[in-house]
Amino acid sequence: MAGGGGAPVPSGGGGKKTVDFQLNLVPFIDLLSVLISFLLMTSVWTQVAKIDVKQTPNMPSEDSQPPDETEKLNLTVLIKATGYTVSKKGAVVKEIEKKGDAYDSTTLAEALKQVVTEHPDNHDVTVTSEDKVPYQELITVMDLCLGHKLDGISVAGVDS
Repeated sequence: MAGGGGAPVPSGGGGKKTVDFQLNLVPFIDLLSVLISFLLMTSVWTQVAKIDVKQTPNMPSEDSQPPDETEKLNLTVLIKATGYTVSKKGAVVKEIEKKGDAYDSTTLAEALKQVVTEHPDNHDVTVTSEDKVPYQELITVMDLCLGHKLDGISVAGVDS
């Protein structure tokens, strides 16, 4: 009699073996749950530190904007390999030299505080840096600017 749809039954002779195989899915489910929890924990940190920065082009714009009624301050912080240069309206306000191998960020903070007290309505600053300056110094200057309520940060390249 031909068998129905049941599993093969081993016969006493030699020949065919049973094809019963069970895949244990528990380790795969454990691995998947660990990976999902890891991805959920690390995805939160992508939005923690964020600074809104505008990039100012080095080339003159074709669209001519009408000049404002008030004269712009044009506050600029230049990060050089030798230190900082703070300037406003095209004139140098303060040259801050490095102390040994470290940048003098406390003197820069005092200079920014002085400019902010003289011009409380200004919130714009342009941060530029030379090529060999570490990226951390750019971030430090932007943090100092934000600390003194200079939140209109623009990043520009150094004109040669």
